[in-house]
Amino acid sequence: MKNFSVYRDMWHIPGAPGLVTGGFVARLGQGVTVIAWLLLVRETRGSYAEAALVASAISLATAFAAPIAGRLADRFSASRVLPFYAVTYSLSQLALLVTVLTGQAMPLLLAFAMLSGAAFPPVSPAIRATWSVLTSPGSGRSALRPTAMAAESAMFEFVFVIGPLILSTSILAAGFFVGAESAAVSGPAVALGGSAVCTLIGTLWIARGTAMRAARTDSPGFTRGLGPLRAGTFVVLLVSAAGVALGFGAAPVALAAHASENYGASGGAVTGAYIAVWSLGSAAAGLWFGSLRLNTPLRVQYLVLLGGLGAGYLLWIIAPNAWTLAVLLVVTGGVIAPALAVTASLVAELTPETMRNEAYTWLTTTNMAIAALGAAIAGFAVEHAPITALSGGRNGFLLCAVATLAALAAALFVRTPASRIDELDRAVAS
Repeated sequence: MKNFSVYRDMWHIPGAPGLVTGGFVARLGQGVTVIAWLLLVRETRGSYAEAALVASAISLATAFAAPIAGRLADRFSASRVLPFYAVTYSLSQLALLVTVLTGQAMPLLLAFAMLSGAAFPPVSPAIRATWSVLTSPGSGRSALRPTAMAAESAMFEFVFVIGPLILSTSILAAGFFVGAESAAVSGPAVALGGSAVCTLIGTLWIARGTAMRAARTDSPGFTRGLGPLRAGTFVVLLVSAAGVALGFGAAPVALAAHASENYGASGGAVTGAYIAVWSLGSAAAGLWFGSLRLNTPLRVQYLVLLGGLGAGYLLWIIAPNAWTLAVLLVVTGGVIAPALAVTASLVAELTPETMRNEAYTWLTTTNMAIAALGAAIAGFAVEHAPITALSGGRNGFLLCAVATLAALAAALFVRTPASRIDELDRAVAS
C-alpha cells in the first residue's frame, strides 16, 4: 500500500479533489448517452437505422468540433470556455430529447443531434491539460504527472462501467412505476435527462474550481494554422493512437459477434459481461500503474504497452471458452488505462503548454472518428469473415490485433526532443 501514497500526494495538490470528483460527474453521461439514444430512438421510431444515424451524428459532430473547442480553451482558458459549452450542450440534449419524444421529423432530430455533439464540452482534454500544467517541471510536482494521468484514465474507464448500470437501473425503475412496455421509452429518457444535468453540474464544478483556474496559461494570441499539428512527432503519435482507436472501436462489435455465435439468444448478456470485465480490468490496472515510480522513458513504456495489447488481442482468437476469454479480457483491459495515461503524458511532452487543450482535443477527435471507423470495418469482418478458417467474431479479434500492431509500428517513430518543443514555443511567441 506504500506505493499508493502517491495518490494522497496528488490529492493534496490545490484543487485536485474538485478536479477529480467534478470531472467524474461531468463525464458520467458518456457511459450512458450512446446506448440510451440508440434504445430511445429505436423504440420511438421503430428503426435501428435511424437510431444509429442519430447516435452517429452526435459522435461525429463531437469529433470534428473538438479541436475548435480546444483552441478556444487555449486562447481564453478552459475555465471560461467550458461553462458556455456545458450550458449549450445540456440545453441541446434536452431539446433533442423533446423532439424524439414528440415524434418530430428526422431532419430536426439530426440538427439537434449535431448541435449537441458539437457543443459537447471538452472536459477530458481540459482536465488532462490542467494536470499537465499542475505537474509541470516548474511546479515541483513533475513526479506526480504519471500518477495524475493514470488516475484520469482510470476514472474515465469507471465511467463506462457505471454508465450502463445507471441506464439499466433507470429502465428497471421505470418498469416498476409505469410498466415494462412504457419503461422502454421512459427509462432511457430519464437516463438522458439525468446525464445532461450531470454534464452541466460537473463541468461548471471543474471550471470554477481552484485547479483549472490556477492552471491558466498566458496565451500570446490566437493560434493560427495547424497549431499543435506543426509538431511532426505529435502527428506520428496521433497516427499510432488511430491504430489503437480502431482496435477499441472494433472490439465491442467482435465481442458481440463472438458471443452471438457461441451463446445464441444469451449473446447480449454475455457481451455485456465481456465489456464490463474488460473495463474493470482497465480501471483497476490504471490505478495500480499510477502508483508506480518508473524511470523508463515514456516512449519505451508506450511501445511495451502496445505490444502487450496487440498480443492480448491475438490470444482472444484462440480462447477456447467464455471463461478463458473473460480472463484474457481482464488482462488485456489491464493494458488500456496505462496506455492511455502514457499517451496523455506523451502529448504533454510533444506540445507547448499554450496549445495543450487543442492537442488533447485532436487526440479526442482521432479516437472518436477512428473508433467509429473501426466499428464499421469490424461489422464487415464479422459478417463476411474474410479469413474463412476463423469465425466472424474471431475475424474481428484479428482486426483488433492487426490495427494495434500497426499502431506499434508507428510508435517506433515517436520522439520527444526538447528542441522541437522549444522551437514550437518560439514560433508561438513570434
